[in-house]
Amino acid sequence: MRPGPQQNYGRGWLGPSVGVVGGMVGYALHSAVAPRSESGMPAGPADIMAGASGGDGGTSGDAGGMGQGGAMTRGGAPRMPPQVVQMVQAYKAALAKNPNDLDANIGLGNLEFDSGQYLKAIDYYSRALEIDPRNADVRVDRAIAYHATGENDTAKKELLRVVQEKPEHKNAWLNLGVVNRELGDRAEAVRAWERYLKLDPEGEHAETIRQELATLKQNG
Repeated sequence: MRPGPQQNYGRGWLGPSVGVVGGMVGYALHSAVAPRSESGMPAGPADIMAGASGGDGGTSGDAGGMGQGGAMTRGGAPRMPPQVVQMVQAYKAALAKNPNDLDANIGLGNLEFDSGQYLKAIDYYSRALEIDPRNADVRVDRAIAYHATGENDTAKKELLRVVQEKPEHKNAWLNLGVVNRELGDRAEAVRAWERYLKLDPEGEHAETIRQELATLKQNG
């Protein structure tokens, strides 16, 4: 995982991190950092703050029990990989000096997202957007977090704002299609995905989207 937020990288779909829900619905393209699979997060929801606490960063064992995947825990919290511990500590130190540190708020939001703590991720992304309201990537990420909690109406409002302000933001169109399909609005899902394909016709997800569009149109 890269040491800080990387804008506009996109990381593939949400599915590999939190599981695929209902076929393609449940996937979403994250915008703010490089691929999260490199972070080594425990499988399933984990409290990164608890898992990254302790003088040894949670890498030696005292009490607690078993974490995700059988990993020993400290105080019941899954242990975090050393690189994640270092990132959490660095971001927390940055926020202690300056609560308006944009990168630190985004970074902690990303880590909370990866650990399955979507509400906490939303809090950090919201702080980041208070600092930088026009940060489209963070707004897309917050929309994905809302989607992961089932708040698809809110996610749609977020994504619509992005595509209104930045019509060329392909990740926003891609995710807008996902959310519209989840909401049962097939016509708007088709519209969003067709716009995505115009922006990224040879992209990583283009063929999958074409297949999904064909299915929607056939069943529509």
